[in-house]
Amino acid sequence: GTAPSNLYINGRYILQPEIFGILESQERGAGNEIQLTDAMLKLEKKQPFYGYHYKGRTFDCGSPEGFVEANVAFALWRSDMNASMAGVIRTLLDEVRPVERREVAS
Repeated sequence: GTAPSNLYINGRYILQPEIFGILESQERGAGNEIQLTDAMLKLEKKQPFYGYHYKGRTFDCGSPEGFVEANVAFALWRSDMNASMAGVIRTLLDEVRPVERREVAS
């Protein structure tokens, strides 16, 4: 594909056992770690790969903000938590200002 892309891999795989042989001889990649993605690229030259194009809401939990966003969204989606969490969020929006947050963190 080309970058930037609106597609991602969510890190859930069902791989054939051949991946382990590739991983054993895999050179270290990014972060000086053995990269599963690199091994998968080698394996896909030998056997087909399939994916599922998910259409729905996703979250990028790779940042603190994304992690919090995902947790807040799930709390708001739950019928047993929606009203109370919406109230908590409204209260926090009224009470906590960015300057106050910086002062607390110092």
